[in-house]
Amino acid sequence: MFKIEFDNNNGETELLYVYGDESILTELEYHNVLINHNCRQGHCGDCILHLIEGEVIHQESLIPLSLSPKEILACQSRPITDIKVKIRE
Repeated sequence: MFKIEFDNNNGETELLYVYGDESILTELEYHNVLINHNCRQGHCGDCILHLIEGEVIHQESLIPLSLSPKEILACQSRPITDIKVKIRE
């Protein structure tokens, strides 16, 4: 089981505990934490998050070439350690 710390735009931190079987986007939705998203395929880039701490597995998609080293696509990433993320500014 992994912990996802999600810093939202209101300055609050949500703590979620997940198995890591689903994408970060899906896990956030299961816990009623809603972020922007559109395609769920990794094409639009709407669900980009800033990875503050931890490691993820990033599935194949078109966007990763344009991501900075600490940005992830929530729809295409799964945690492999405890992670801390926030909405990209």
